[in-house]
Amino acid sequence: MVSLTASGRVLARGRGQDRFGTAILERMHQAADHFVQNMLIEWGPWALFLILVLAGVGLHLPEDLIVTPAGWEIAAGNLPLVGTIIAAWAGIALGDLLWFHLCRRYGWRLLDRRWFKKIAHPKRILQMKALFDRHGWKVLVAARFIPGARTPSITVGGLVHMSPVAFLLVEIPSAAMSVGIQLGLGFAAERGLNTSGPLHWISIGVGVVITIIAVATGILVWRRMSAGRIRLPRARVSWLRHGTTPAPD
Repeated sequence: MVSLTASGRVLARGRGQDRFGTAILERMHQAADHFVQNMLIEWGPWALFLILVLAGVGLHLPEDLIVTPAGWEIAAGNLPLVGTIIAAWAGIALGDLLWFHLCRRYGWRLLDRRWFKKIAHPKRILQMKALFDRHGWKVLVAARFIPGARTPSITVGGLVHMSPVAFLLVEIPSAAMSVGIQLGLGFAAERGLNTSGPLHWISIGVGVVITIIAVATGILVWRRMSAGRIRLPRARVSWLRHGTTPAPD
């Protein structure tokens, strides 16, 4: 039998490793944020465009963590307004279009690749396929504003060989809306936090309320999903196993 002392050491070691791993992840996120911020200041809209294109084709950087800081830099006077808006919109649209084309042309051949599964997990793909069957192109619009849903939705659009023209008709305005909202949030945050008087405290209060609502909503949804009260529909696994690759248009 393992003694209580030995068990305690194992548990303490495990907790220490967890804390160490968490600290490393936090430092990596801080380093990534610092890197993005420095690139934005050094290279301006061109850096924003390049980072967003790479994020669209598989780089693990959430879109909002790139575009929102750009709005902050616009308010601070470090980035031009018009050039940044165009770079953000074009970078998102081009990155999504490249991923859509990759999935449309080679998606069925890539489904078993490990790197592809990390970007678009089969479970998420099946969930998006079920929603796609019910709601069509509307899923692409809604998924842009749901964390973790954008890439699987574009993947499914490519796998079902959605028309490129139809994809662009959805992508162009939805990307414009997303860019406007995210840049606006970053711009308003910088102006509010760096302003004295009532506007400063109003900005802090709004930020706190939004954070509390977001955290509470996330916890509520997670608990209901864990209890089986919320179940997202899924397409049949056979769709992935027996999918065909029709010739692109």
